Amino acid sequence: MPSLRRLALCSVTPLVLLAPACGDSGDSGSASASASASASATNPTNPTTVSASATDTASASATDSAPTSAGSVSDSQASQPTSTSDASATATATATASASGTTTGDVDPFTTSVGDTTFDSFGESGNANCKQQIDIVFVMDVSTSMLALLQKLEDEILTVDAKLKSLDVLPDVHYGLVVFVDDTLIINGGAPYADVQTLKQDFNKWWNFTQSNSQVNGGGFNNDWPENSIDALFTGAGAFQWRAMEDTLRMVIHCTDDTFGEKGAVQSGLAIQHTYDETVLALQDREVRVFAFADNDMTGGPGDNQDVSMGFFTPYNGKTPIPDATDGGAFNINLVLANQLSLNAAINDSVEASLCQDYIPM
Repeated sequence: MPSLRRLALCSVTPLVLLAPACGDSGDSGSASASASASASATNPTNPTTVSASATDTASASATDSAPTSAGSVSDSQASQPTSTSDASATATATATASASGTTTGDVDPFTTSVGDTTFDSFGESGNANCKQQIDIVFVMDVSTSMLALLQKLEDEILTVDAKLKSLDVLPDVHYGLVVFVDDTLIINGGAPYADVQTLKQDFNKWWNFTQSNSQVNGGGFNNDWPENSIDALFTGAGAFQWRAMEDTLRMVIHCTDDTFGEKGAVQSGLAIQHTYDETVLALQDREVRVFAFADNDMTGGPGDNQDVSMGFFTPYNGKTPIPDATDGGAFNINLVLANQLSLNAAINDSVEASLCQDYIPM
């Protein structure tokens, strides 16, 4: 049965708040900046918007052939991503209880607005009896400015896991991890983690690693501000042991605060191996949804004042942003760092919104 979700453009109304600036200058650290916060989450497949506010509430693995408006927000509303499509629509409905909290006020059951986020929002399952496995690969920038985000993941991954295991799905959630700076590394050779506690320990290991300003494979230091999201996402798509597409929700949680180069670029002496198009195609071929936590506040680059939203919230060289191109969503990382958006709620709501939905990339 076809998915009921459709894509809509969210408007983002600024609400000034203080949030750490995430851009690196040679990845030498982070500074504070004003993050725009007021929510507008849309779904790469659903046409309504809603205002909300954030608190709490992810998973993965197997093989294959491939903001809130002013005021307070509940978990499921504050946690929805922002869309970059060309359609605009709004609608309201009575608030309903969500993953880790109950919404208040008028809420559309299919889309939610939360911070500078675009999102695949709440939709009805295409099959009431559908049960899917859940595979989630975390594709993590581990350059110096990412320490705080990795600490949050370490703190909240058990909450994510508990929520996922409470859903009416097949119980064995699989997780994977890809880390990157200008080079990339897939942990466990692409095999899923044996348990979530080991994943939690690795988040601890890699946030400590961020303080070294090194490449993940030991090939020198990070001397520039773009990082290698393209090769990291390509690696996650192709090297992780995803389970069969027919039975599995396949999802990447991608976290970075800077932009990227593609094949032909050299970053910190390392050549990027893949193009934007190659990476998008690898993700689409394997029906992997990308939910990105990225910078949407002009707080990237060497001066913490550059627009690094391209490819995540806005088109990259005229091409569809990766979250939209993979039927996923995008969240403003600065809202997470400023505690305006719950990381675990955003992840879990992304999973719930995607379960048993048709894969409809843009």
